[in-house]
Amino acid sequence: MNTIEINGESVPASEASALIRMLCNDAKKFAGEFHNQNRSVKFRANWPNEYLFADANWKTFIEAVRAMYAERLGDPKTPPTDARKMHLAIVLWTKMEGMVAPDPRLQLKPNTQQFVGDKFENHKIVDAFGKQSNTFMELLMSSAAATERFH
Repeated sequence: MNTIEINGESVPASEASALIRMLCNDAKKFAGEFHNQNRSVKFRANWPNEYLFADANWKTFIEAVRAMYAERLGDPKTPPTDARKMHLAIVLWTKMEGMVAPDPRLQLKPNTQQFVGDKFENHKIVDAFGKQSNTFMELLMSSAAATERFH
């Protein structure tokens, strides 16, 4: 049986995988919460579906999950089995991060202006960039239409 050594404890690979999935799913929950906040019209045009947004952008919320786990680890009311899982998930994720190039994504955390959104900023986004989606398919179609006009 494959195991991973963490702080002198042998963790089965299947449990390690489940712990990483737990962390990723919690990051997706934060992404879903972010989606449901005060986002711009352009954001909504690009990401009308909360689940698609969460699937594509969950890595932006890893630090929020780590902070939540750390806070819960410091809470004496946290059951020891949950504390063990959260601790191991943080350690495993950190080990995985050390094996690849750093992820350049901006990390967003709840209870910040970036997470909640700003109505004034949303209006500025619309003024500067419009309300239309900027999906690849639309960009592709608009460049194809532009090519037809000039040829």
